[in-house]
Amino acid sequence: MNQELVNYIEKSIYPLYERNDWAHQLWHIEEVVERSFKLAKDYPVNKEMVYVIASFHDLGCFVSRDNHEEISAHLMETDSFLQKYFSKEEIQVMREAIVDHRGSLEYEPRSIYGKIISSADRFTTVEGILRSTHSRTLEFFPELSWEEMVQESYQYIKKKYGKGGYAKSYVPNPDFDQFLIDINICLNDKKLFERKLKKVDKLLRKEYPVKMSV
Repeated sequence: MNQELVNYIEKSIYPLYERNDWAHQLWHIEEVVERSFKLAKDYPVNKEMVYVIASFHDLGCFVSRDNHEEISAHLMETDSFLQKYFSKEEIQVMREAIVDHRGSLEYEPRSIYGKIISSADRFTTVEGILRSTHSRTLEFFPELSWEEMVQESYQYIKKKYGKGGYAKSYVPNPDFDQFLIDINICLNDKKLFERKLKKVDKLLRKEYPVKMSV
């Protein structure tokens, strides 16, 4: 990895994630970068491109979560530093990979880079998906009752990661495979699901008492 590129990403791009909702801030990006490298190790890919894709993939969430992949891709492809560092062809591949990373994508990612970032963007722990999902509920729907909050998280997770859910991995991903087993145990036992969510709720309110107070 070129240190100049790393320094640029860490100093000029990562701080911008403070604009996003909690579930899409830097902690998430760093996890996805780590998983991307782990999944990419068996493929003949440019590790610096993998790094850039993972580092930019959620950058546009502060504008709109609904089409953040397009916004993030645009921010990446128009970045003046990256334009000098990578070729036009490489920029295009990275742009497509960022667009293709969403779990709800209706087609298979167009390149191995898209398959890697999409697969790396999947959660691998039950606590992780509960924290991410419930944080959004607390941040945007604080008026809901506890029962409604539980149902909100349950339905979202079931639709995405339950049996027949739309989220998938496009490359071998043992951590994700184990996660699907673990999360479906919780989805099949609503009392267990609620107990785990209650623990996460207490942690989130303690860590972010002002932003997430209701």
